[in-house]
Amino acid sequence: TAPYTTKPSMERSKSAPPGFGAVGESEIDIIPEIKKDLNRDIWGNNNKLKPEISEKLLRIANDFYRKLDLPAPILDITFTGSMANYNWTDLSDIDLHIVIDYQEVNDDTELVKNYLMEAKSNWNRAHEIEIKGHEVEIYVQDSNEPHHSTAVYSVLNDAWVIKPMRKTFEVSEDAVRQKTEHFVKMIGNIERRFAEGKYEETYGDSDRLRKKLRNYRQAGLESGGEYSVENLVFKALRNSEELGTLSDLKKNSYDAMMSIEEVKR
Repeated sequence: TAPYTTKPSMERSKSAPPGFGAVGESEIDIIPEIKKDLNRDIWGNNNKLKPEISEKLLRIANDFYRKLDLPAPILDITFTGSMANYNWTDLSDIDLHIVIDYQEVNDDTELVKNYLMEAKSNWNRAHEIEIKGHEVEIYVQDSNEPHHSTAVYSVLNDAWVIKPMRKTFEVSEDAVRQKTEHFVKMIGNIERRFAEGKYEETYGDSDRLRKKLRNYRQAGLESGGEYSVENLVFKALRNSEELGTLSDLKKNSYDAMMSIEEVKR
């Protein structure tokens, strides 16, 4: 018998839209459209960040990094991802990268990476900062890590590192959809285990799947870049808020494992 009897709420506040699992019924565009222009809510006519947006992003990055209290200096603060390119959508995040040398923190760069990933996840869960309707997503990037984005803007230096280019690409929508639906089903199975009170299984499975998805996306970026099937699957899961559901499952199952219900007398 488990040492806890209180079952926490697991309402899917971050759930996929109705019909997501059925081919052809998704409200999420899994293959991004190449726009004719950058998002002019963000970018000025000179293709530089609007000053008020640049100021906010710098403050957000510095506030986040200051609280980490790490010895490594910030080498750059960059804006990257689809919002810095022509494949942006209404659901795109603003990917804000703080560039440091991990080795300045500790020689064990894998340890540093894991720590910073947790710090990033905690910050993103605790804050819902939006700029022009787009959520700000922070990531601390190793300066020695290869970058796979097709556009990078230095917010710190107010200049493009890699200029965006409009280009066509080919990708199998069926491949992206099938793989996305596969992961959606896996998350659904974990939800059922949570509903059955199998909290230890839920915690282990959700943690393993989060790591698997992270590695899956990274492998795609390294082999096929921003428009790889793996990266598009990851973005579809994020945009449908399935990744949020997975994070909630890990958090809520841990809380349930560690809780003991008060006995009323």
